[in-house]
Amino acid sequence: MPVSPTQGVFIMSTTPTTDEQFMQLVDTFITTANEKAQNMDRNVIGPAMMFAATRFNAYMLAMSTRNVEEFKQQSEPARKYYLEQHEKMMADNFKDFETNFDKYRGN
Repeated sequence: MPVSPTQGVFIMSTTPTTDEQFMQLVDTFITTANEKAQNMDRNVIGPAMMFAATRFNAYMLAMSTRNVEEFKQQSEPARKYYLEQHEKMMADNFKDFETNFDKYRGN
């Protein structure tokens, strides 16, 4: 998804649900997770995906700052932003699963 630095923190510049490229990438990650779930414990896959996302977000912040001092200064606002986004996405996805529970479970 395209992002733009705002006060040193990467902010989403498009709405995820309307960005086709974003959703295609999400589907790619979910497909990979589902494939891994055939041979791996799902309790390992979810945390691995979260770790990968946080690692990449730290990289995004590093790439948007000029030096380690600026990185340190922007770390807390970035962390708050990413936590807010994660909470919103989690709430949205839980609500979606509530609405489509049987369909998504294949029942």
